[in-house]
Amino acid sequence: MIPINGRSTRRRSSAGPLPPNPPRRPRQVPSNAPLIRPTFLALRDHGKVYVSDLPRLSDGQLGHVLNEAREVLDSLTRRLQELEQQSLLSTLEQETRIRAGTKRDVTERFIRSVLEEQEQRRNNPAVGAVASESMSRTFLELARLRLPGPLFDSLIQETLAACEASSPETEPGPSSDDRQPIAADAEAAAKASPPARLIPAPARTVAGELPRPASLPVVLSPDPSPSLTTG
Repeated sequence: MIPINGRSTRRRSSAGPLPPNPPRRPRQVPSNAPLIRPTFLALRDHGKVYVSDLPRLSDGQLGHVLNEAREVLDSLTRRLQELEQQSLLSTLEQETRIRAGTKRDVTERFIRSVLEEQEQRRNNPAVGAVASESMSRTFLELARLRLPGPLFDSLIQETLAACEASSPETEPGPSSDDRQPIAADAEAAAKASPPARLIPAPARTVAGELPRPASLPVVLSPDPSPSLTTG
């Protein structure tokens, strides 16, 4: 009961339920810190290129982006030099100088990011470790570094599913690629082992008979008795 002017009032029982209070979003406290925007550069051929997009570009695209960024930096530098040579600047020219200086700083940061990406690709220890093992491992490592995480995981799952679907029920024998090193190892082992000696089999004997000795040479000698003469 809520007293109003000395009277007590009561809410009718026939009245509907009280509406629930809708959830209110907390008010954001305004901050004086400036918002950090992602660094990008508007180029002639590639449009807006963000620094976060650099790992997904190929080596050729990365070199082309670097050349265009350097052209933009040279153009801005020349424009700023022309404005600095003027003694008096109008309001529009002063604003142009401020915008050109800001864009020059952004372009320099963008160029440094491109150079760092190129250096990381050349001296990547993970790629160098698997490069000596096999081409498939190297390709897998490069795909893991270049592709976004969800896309890489999706490709891995599709690859595993395709391999499981195409594998036969019985265990396959060694492929031709696997048989080549086995044959080469067998040939090398045959060349390294000494030749086998042939051992003659013993002479077979019949039961109840003595083994037959080897034949001896026959020597003829003269008769020692004197010869008989007839008279």
